[in-house]
Amino acid sequence: MSGSVDALGAEPSDARVSPWVMVVIGAGSVLASLDLFVVNLAFSAIRDSFPGATNQTMSWVLTTYSIAFAAFLVPGGRLADIYGRKRVFRAGLFIFTLASAACVIAPDVLSLIVARGFKGLGAALMIPTSLGLLLAAYPKARHKQMVGIWAATGSVAAALGPTLGGALVDIDWRLIFLINLPVAIPTLWLCKHLVESPKTGDVFPDIAGSILLIAGIAFLVAGISYLPEWGILSSTFLLTTGAAVVCLAGFVKRCFCAASPALDLRVFRVHTFTVATLGMACFYMGFAIMLLGGTLFLTQVWRWDPMLAGAAFGVGPGTAVVASLTVGKSSIVPKHLTIAAGLLFVVAGFWWYALLTAKPDYVLAYLPGLILTGAAAGVGQTGFLAGGAGALPAHQYATGTGIINTARQIGAAIGVAVFVGVSGAAIEADQFKVAWLLMALFGLIASLSASLIRSRT
Repeated sequence: MSGSVDALGAEPSDARVSPWVMVVIGAGSVLASLDLFVVNLAFSAIRDSFPGATNQTMSWVLTTYSIAFAAFLVPGGRLADIYGRKRVFRAGLFIFTLASAACVIAPDVLSLIVARGFKGLGAALMIPTSLGLLLAAYPKARHKQMVGIWAATGSVAAALGPTLGGALVDIDWRLIFLINLPVAIPTLWLCKHLVESPKTGDVFPDIAGSILLIAGIAFLVAGISYLPEWGILSSTFLLTTGAAVVCLAGFVKRCFCAASPALDLRVFRVHTFTVATLGMACFYMGFAIMLLGGTLFLTQVWRWDPMLAGAAFGVGPGTAVVASLTVGKSSIVPKHLTIAAGLLFVVAGFWWYALLTAKPDYVLAYLPGLILTGAAAGVGQTGFLAGGAGALPAHQYATGTGIINTARQIGAAIGVAVFVGVSGAAIEADQFKVAWLLMALFGLIASLSASLIRSRT
């Protein structure tokens, strides 16, 4: 990695940095962050616009993005080292833009699912390269400030996402994808202001391993989603889960044999990193249940229109931003942050299980759980990333961070599948009960994993 030193070895100065660099990087962060929240809010509207579409089918609109993002996140960073960060960032943005346009004109659910997968690929190429491009443009003395701005753009987008998404869905769900184009197209042109990083000549990443990971997680998600319909002893379920095991085993084998593996699994020799990664995956299983279940409860059970639901749900991401900024300045060790985050999810899950009914009661029944999960998301992400990656040697920070983020996306995909599997049509309050308990369970597992950390962090 080139760090903050340019190709001639001299540290960049503020005078040489185009102000458009921050605009371009910020736009990439905003596009990726907005996508998460607006699509969840549009879940019901998209399903209802395609005759015969079920919640199981619709869940792939969410999970395909997460799976593709997870599989290509680390290889995306490697490709940036080989071909240059600017070139890979621009390629990712171009793919994301085309995929957004394909989502707008998607004639059926299958076309939309495929387009969402390509959006995940585009995001996976953008995100690992964006921060590196930003830090390479500014002198080291300003790196902390730039990281803060970079993180803030994504956080603000996440906080505004539900409200914006709700307003757009109220008009037409296709607008949630169309809104990307006025941002992405000018940003593609402004990429000319980015400075290319030196190429390292690394070995090309193992794309076959990434494809095996995609297939394995996809089969696993299918098995979980359709388990109530197929039955645990059905041949279809057994074949699907068997295919998942075979693909994931092949992925692990390639990770140890390939010259440039999709994921460097050797970092799992570090105990703290291992439990932090597993904790992050479980935490985001619960988070995905909260995100999809919480929005569907407002629109399906209470029958709120998307604009009102988006504004009401936006309190959660807003709380996450505040919590993240607060703990970032605190001296609380990551282990304690992750334990607290998981326990907040436990309390929120039981709160919703006990108090959420068909009778709307936003202030006393819904809002406390939303605030608790929002705070947990802000605290937990900081704790898992800092605790897990921080336990590794300095030269493995980037690898560790990439793997933890991969685990987060995989956890989110599995969480969506679990919610769909246990909640069925999700149109009555009682159909959400098991999901809230599972949300609490995943939070508890995340806390227990953090309690196993035995490092100085």
